[in-house]
Amino acid sequence: MQTLTGAVDEIIFRNDENGYTVLVLETEDGEPVTAVGAFPSVTPGDTLSLEGEFVIHPKFGAQFKTARASVQPPATPLGMIRFLSSGLIEGCGEKTATRIVEKFGAKTAEVLEKDPSRLVEVKGISPKKAEKIAASYAALEVQRSAVVFLTGYGITVNLALKLYEIYGASTVSTVKTNPYVLVEDVDGVGFITADRIARSLGLAEDSPFRVRAGVLHALKSACEKEGNTYLPRDVLTAKAKELIGVGDERINEAIDALRLERKLVVPFDGAVMGEQYYRAERSAAVKLVKRVDAAGEVMADVDGIIDRFEASNAIKLHDAQRAAVRNAIRAGVSVITGGPGTGKTTIINCILFVLDALGLSSVLLAPTGRAAKRITEGCGREASTIHRALLGLERGEKFGENAVIVDEFSMVDIFLFRMLLDAVNTDAKLVIVGDADQLPSVGAGNVLRDLIDSGLAPVTRLSFIYRQSQTSRIAVSAHDINDGRVPDLKARDGDFYFFRIKDPASIADMTVELATTRITGFCGIEPARIQVIAALKNGVAGVNNLNARLQQKLNAGVGRKAEVGDITFYVGDRVMHTVNNYELEWTRYSTTGKGVFNGDIGTVAEIAATGEITVEFEDMRRVQYTGDTRRQLILSYAVTVHKSQGCEFDAVVMPVVGGAPVIMTRNLLYTAITRAKKLVVLVGDDYNVKRMVENNYVAERYSALKEFIAEAKSDMRKLFGEDIK
Repeated sequence: MQTLTGAVDEIIFRNDENGYTVLVLETEDGEPVTAVGAFPSVTPGDTLSLEGEFVIHPKFGAQFKTARASVQPPATPLGMIRFLSSGLIEGCGEKTATRIVEKFGAKTAEVLEKDPSRLVEVKGISPKKAEKIAASYAALEVQRSAVVFLTGYGITVNLALKLYEIYGASTVSTVKTNPYVLVEDVDGVGFITADRIARSLGLAEDSPFRVRAGVLHALKSACEKEGNTYLPRDVLTAKAKELIGVGDERINEAIDALRLERKLVVPFDGAVMGEQYYRAERSAAVKLVKRVDAAGEVMADVDGIIDRFEASNAIKLHDAQRAAVRNAIRAGVSVITGGPGTGKTTIINCILFVLDALGLSSVLLAPTGRAAKRITEGCGREASTIHRALLGLERGEKFGENAVIVDEFSMVDIFLFRMLLDAVNTDAKLVIVGDADQLPSVGAGNVLRDLIDSGLAPVTRLSFIYRQSQTSRIAVSAHDINDGRVPDLKARDGDFYFFRIKDPASIADMTVELATTRITGFCGIEPARIQVIAALKNGVAGVNNLNARLQQKLNAGVGRKAEVGDITFYVGDRVMHTVNNYELEWTRYSTTGKGVFNGDIGTVAEIAATGEITVEFEDMRRVQYTGDTRRQLILSYAVTVHKSQGCEFDAVVMPVVGGAPVIMTRNLLYTAITRAKKLVVLVGDDYNVKRMVENNYVAERYSALKEFIAEAKSDMRKLFGEDIK
C-alpha cells in the first residue's frame, strides 16, 4: 500500500450519488497525478492524504487507485482561492475569492469560521453578501466535518451524504449520542456498523440503545435473509441474545418498549412482527377477503364456451382443467397450481378465450422478464412483469381490466403482492397460477402456500401429465422427484441425462465442458441458451468458481474491463441484476423509463473509461451502471437455483455435489429441473441425487397471511352477520 498527499487541482468526473470521483492531484513535487476512487466530499484546493497503489490504465496511463482517503482544509493561498471559487460557496466567484485571500492570507479560514463579519473589509463585499458567504461556508464545513467523521468509521461517502441529508447539522451529535438510531432510520446501516461506532465511542454493551437495536436487527435479518414476516417471541429472544449477549429480561424489556412505540407489533400470542410486515400482510388479507366477497354472479354457459375452445384447438381438457377455467371466471380470486406438463399454459389460453367471448378484458403478468416472455410466447399476447405494470400506473390508478392473470406466482413476496392487490379493482377477477412445490419467494412471506392453505379461494391442483408431455423425461423426472422417487438416471435418450462423476473438481470440469461445447455440438443449442444452475455459491462446483471458468471460456477477457469487488466484467458478459431498483433509469430506442428488477438478465454492451457499465437486457432496455449501482450486477453464466426462479432456459446443466441438508433438498432439485424447456443434464454422484430426492426438508417460514385471512373473514361475519362467499 502506497501513500500520496497533494492538493486537488481539478475534478474530471464526479458521481455524487455513488461517491465515485476522478481528479487531478498536485503533489508536493509539483507533478500532477490522476487519482481514482470514492473520495469524501472534496473541492478544488482541498489537501488529500491517500492510501492505495499506482496502476496503468490501458487508455489513460498511470493512475493512483485509492483505497482510503482523508481530506484537510486548503493549506495554501492558491488552494483556498480554488476552494472559495469552486461554486460551492454562494456569492463567491474567483475575483471575490482572490480579494478575500489577499486581504486575510493565512488567516482566511479563521476569519470565515470565527469572525465572518470582517468580510466587509474586502472591496465589493456588502454586509448582506458577507452574511451569505459566511452561511454557505459554515454549512459546507459542517457537512465536510460530518462526512469525514462518518467515513472514519467505515461508512461510504454515499451513505455519509445520505445521513447528512437526514440529520443535517446535528449528524455528528446524533451519531455520538446514539449511533444505533442509524439502524432504525437508515437503509444501508446495519447493527454491526452501528456497534463498531458505539464501541469506539465507549457506549456500554448493555446500553438500552444497543439492546433495542439488537432486537430490531435480529428480527429484520431473519425476515430479509430467511423470508419470515414475523418471529415467535422466544425465537426472537434467542437470536437477539446470541447477537448482543445480554439476558432475556433486558431483551423482553426492549421488545415491550418497541411495542409501545409501534415499531413492533404482536398480532397474536407469541408472535413479534416489524410494523411494515404487519401492515403488508394484514392489508393483503383484508383486500383478498373483500375481493372474494365482491365476486360477481356465476356466468352462464361457461362450459359451452370451453367446448368451443376445445373444438377450435382440437384438444380435450381434463376435468380439473375445466374446473380451473370455471373458477377463474366465477370467483373473485382463484388459484391454479401444478408441475410441468400439467397444462397450466393451456388453461390460461382457455381463460383468455372465455373472457374474450364474454367481452371481458384481461392483463397478463409475471414476476420476472423471462417469465413474462414465456407467457407471451405461450399465449400469443403481450405479458408484462408485475413491477413494470405497476410503474406504468399513475399514483392511485388501478388496472382497468376485468381480469388479472399472474403466472409463476410462487416467486411473489408479500410486499409485491400487497402492491398488486392495491392496483386491482375489487370487482376484477384475480387468477393466480404457479407451482406450489417450487422454492418459495426470495423475499418475505409464503404467499402462494398461505393462500392455498387458507381455504379462502377455490384451488385447482393439476397432477395429470398430458400426452405431449408424457414423452418428456424432464416433466416425468420432475414429477418423480416431487413425489419422492429418484428419476431414471441411466437413460441415454430423450431430454434428461445424468453424468455419473464423484470428484467435485471433475464435476466442475464436465459442467463447463457441457455448457460451452458438448451440448452445442450434440443438439445445436447455442451456449447463450444454456444455463448452469448450481445449489451452492462457493466451492469448486459452486456458482462463483463456475462463473469465472465459464467467462474465460465464453468471453475470454478481451478489451476494456470493469472491476467491481471480486467480479471483473468485460463487454459481452452475461449478467443479472440482483435487487429491485425502482429509480434506475433505462432507455429503449427513443423511450425512457425507470425500474430494473431482481432477476433481469442481459449482456454487457459497453464499459466506459471511467468504469461505467452499460447493460442491454433481453427486452432491449439499456441501463448505465455507475459507482455503487454496479454492485447490483453479477455474472450469470452460472446462477443459484433461487436466482433461476421464474426463468426458463432451453437447456439446464446442474452440478450435484454434497452439501448441507438444509440446502440440498428435494424442492431445490425440482425447481432447478423445471427451469429447462428442451434439455436437462445433471452431473454428479447418484448418491447425492438420491440424497436430495429423499430430503423433503422445507425450512420453516414464519408468515401470518393465513392467520390474517381468517381474522378478516371473522370480522366480515361479525359485520354482516353471515359468512362471506
